Amino acid sequence: MTDGPGAVPAPGRDVVAVVGAAHPLAAALARRLAAGEEGAEEGVGDGGRPEPPLVLALDPRTPAEDLGAARRVRVDLRGPSLARVLAAEGVRVVVDGTLLPGGPLAGARPGRDAGPPASLDVASAVQRCPAVRRLVLASSTGVYGASPRAPSVRTEGSELATPAGGAERAAAEAEAAVRALARRREDVATLVLRLAEVVGPGLRTPLGDWLELPAVPCLWGHDPRLQVLHADDAVAALLLAARGRAEGVVNVAGDGVLALSQAAALCGRPLLPVPAAALGASARALVGRAVAAPWGDADRVLRSGRVVDLRRMREELGLEPRWSSRAAVEDLARGRGLVGPLSPDVRRAVAGTAAGAWQQLRGLVAP
Repeated sequence: MTDGPGAVPAPGRDVVAVVGAAHPLAAALARRLAAGEEGAEEGVGDGGRPEPPLVLALDPRTPAEDLGAARRVRVDLRGPSLARVLAAEGVRVVVDGTLLPGGPLAGARPGRDAGPPASLDVASAVQRCPAVRRLVLASSTGVYGASPRAPSVRTEGSELATPAGGAERAAAEAEAAVRALARRREDVATLVLRLAEVVGPGLRTPLGDWLELPAVPCLWGHDPRLQVLHADDAVAALLLAARGRAEGVVNVAGDGVLALSQAAALCGRPLLPVPAAALGASARALVGRAVAAPWGDADRVLRSGRVVDLRRMREELGLEPRWSSRAAVEDLARGRGLVGPLSPDVRRAVAGTAAGAWQQLRGLVAP
């Protein structure tokens, strides 16, 4: 079912389908694509820019944000109707955003299995649609897992983990489906973006919610290194992926790393060291409701951390992140008004007051 009449693309005009457009990041991608924002390749033609693609925003749910010139199509992502829509509209590029964190299709809830990810049905639909020539999957660096024996910095060729469940398992299954598609349809270029933990002031994600707790649970004796991706840079990466030519697998994260203690302090929060078995219970006790840890394998991530190499992100995808890992967390804290005794502004104010008091004291006791 579509909202409004369908549009027949002009000859040579690309048709791009953004699947999972109910998610705010996918909706933002659809809006920017339909507005003609380019990716890695510069446009040519009249005025130096090509005609914007016809963008279809596919989802059974209502989009979280304005879609701009993109056309909304209500379609069951898990049924045969998805393949019919792709074929009928002559879709050439499919961007699968069903695994983006924090959205309605973000994968399994902690402690339960939500069934196979919708991405498996998306890959199957693409396989049955001869017109499709490119598939982009928004995946997660969670597929690498976390281990003290793993390399300190993971590259796209590093060994993958076998997640037991949660969003990490959904991402691993989705990537396997994309690899199978690439073997069966050599005419389809595939690109998997492994996104680091995403945060944004206007977006609820697992890591953002964890840092918003009154105290941030961690494991006794551990302060893991983390990479963070700002929501704006996540959309920019998807835009480059949809309109560029990169293929294979690309890690995506903000520059730099920061310890969990630094991320918590930027949000004004102290750390709360607990045993691994008490992570969920401690978060629930802090706010009186269940709060999911940002990682399905939280006990391992909170021991070892996870850092990935970003060379291919720059050289092949062409992304220069606007936000470093630290700046992304700072923007989260600023946007959500997260202030506490450890906030940088509070610490600077206390230090300034203490310095002023010391100067006054020295003036009083000086001969």
